[in-house]
Amino acid sequence: MLHRFRLGIVALALFVTASGCSGSASNAITADQPVEAPPTFDHGPYNALLAEYVNERGMVDYARLQENQETALRPYLRALARTDPSNLSEDARLAFWVNAYNALALKLIVENYPVESIRDVKPSGLPFIPKVNSPFKLEVSEVAGKKRTLDEIEHDIIRKEFPEEPRIHAAVVCAAMSCPELRQEAYTGARLDDQLDDQMRMFLRNENKNRIPAGENQIRLSKIFDWYGGDFAQEGTSKQTAVMDMAAGYFEDERARKLRRGTYDVSYLDYDWSLNEQSDDGGEGRVASGE
Repeated sequence: MLHRFRLGIVALALFVTASGCSGSASNAITADQPVEAPPTFDHGPYNALLAEYVNERGMVDYARLQENQETALRPYLRALARTDPSNLSEDARLAFWVNAYNALALKLIVENYPVESIRDVKPSGLPFIPKVNSPFKLEVSEVAGKKRTLDEIEHDIIRKEFPEEPRIHAAVVCAAMSCPELRQEAYTGARLDDQLDDQMRMFLRNENKNRIPAGENQIRLSKIFDWYGGDFAQEGTSKQTAVMDMAAGYFEDERARKLRRGTYDVSYLDYDWSLNEQSDDGGEGRVASGE
């Protein structure tokens, strides 16, 4: 039985590889000029996009962005495709890759919109299976002269090359309701520390994403801290202790003291993969219950 299951998974993986993502691979942005490594990079076009299509709650107007993607999104993607960030400062490089991740997630949605979830972006007729036909494994667009997947940018570049900066988990946004809010401005090297601090503060204090507290001596944290809590931990420290100690720095009341003492019982909210889309009134498409 197990052997037949494994053969089925292999066959499905081969089919996925051959099929590609509906609409994504054929519309991949490629460098229209030779790839260069400038000392600076202009995120201005992406900054304008975020200010225009993302509201103060981090929700995206995907329908309007889809209509205007040729002028609003694709020029920035072409700039990412032809830019090697290796000559940027360390903070500017990290800002480059976080912006690239978030911009590619937007591309993946608008080129397949309407969808209810990023998990719906997959070869036609196939169910979502992590690591087999996951949208995070699809080549979305070129960045720095190479076709990239969301998983590659997050795990092989951002987390691997910048291991001392776990606050990125409050900045990368995969178009889901349980993700951190998509910021209304681009990240920049000059302001990155303040921007990441602000992102983490908003993320921890948003009760749809983290509940601190969630009853007497209880907290319910984002599943992100369960998946990636180890990124916050030093050697010999558990991920749960490390996350609570980090979170304490974003509160100034009794919650901070309880977090540092580890007196809260910790559980994790279910992850809401529904699309972070604006409703007709410009607000949230739906509010995640987290149950």
